[in-house]
Amino acid sequence: MLEEFVAQAATQGLTLHGAAVMQHGEKLEEYRWAPDVPYELHSLSKSFTAMAIGLLVEAGKLRLDDAAISFFPREKLPEVISPRLQALTVRHLLTMAPGHSTSLMLSPQRRALTTSDWVRYYFSVALDLEPGERFVYDSGCTYILSAIIQNITGQKTRDYLIPRLFEPMGMGAPRWDECPLGITAGGWGLWLRTDEVLRFGQLLLQKGVWEGQRLIPEDWIDQATSRQIDTASFGGGADNHVGYGYQFWMNTVGGYRADGAFAQYSIVLPEKDAVIAINAHNENQPVLDAVWQTILPRL
Repeated sequence: MLEEFVAQAATQGLTLHGAAVMQHGEKLEEYRWAPDVPYELHSLSKSFTAMAIGLLVEAGKLRLDDAAISFFPREKLPEVISPRLQALTVRHLLTMAPGHSTSLMLSPQRRALTTSDWVRYYFSVALDLEPGERFVYDSGCTYILSAIIQNITGQKTRDYLIPRLFEPMGMGAPRWDECPLGITAGGWGLWLRTDEVLRFGQLLLQKGVWEGQRLIPEDWIDQATSRQIDTASFGGGADNHVGYGYQFWMNTVGGYRADGAFAQYSIVLPEKDAVIAINAHNENQPVLDAVWQTILPRL
């Protein structure tokens, strides 16, 4: 099944580390271009942060319409709190519609902060749009979600998920990068192997159940992986234009994906009862196009 994908990747000069396919609960094929070691998942990390938010919603520790600033002490907030900042909710952060017209912290490589206090910095930037008005992809949204998780639980997002998700799925205690003040990055910096990315997709396909144990509420997975906001005006390839959930992208071919820069993917295709995992270092859309052209027809 992966033979044609591998051949097309070579023809197009795509830089890939690993790929794996699972269907009907069985791993069909796996191919490696590089050693089987953890790779940084970049923004695929966001989907794991969303799982922690879902657990807190289930536990009654937060609601999606709670004000984002309500989880932070006054000293983290600007002297004058605007009506737009007061209106910013957890839901707006989940859907990447916080009210900023540009991204504040799109990636570690592009972040040029002179302060170690990223929470204070995030809230200091005026909202020039109404929260919910427009999708503006920004890893800063997910970082604030991670800070909210830590403020509620007293644990870093990584540590909160270790007994609830990572360990039950055999991932142990993976590395997850932090900000200078020790808050899990949330929107980037989680390191996992290709097979672990595949297992995460299978957990989603199974609506949050792993080996007979419910890890994530089914209703939360349904919400998070459904289209919550329009992304038609967003840049990039065709698969960036069909909508966004709660830290998940919708696919042009159906289903959804956890998606990281340089083509890190956990692609879930419910109609095919299948999951595809990719670890790569390449432009995103060409890798997705190769998956749709070579792997999808074989499922």
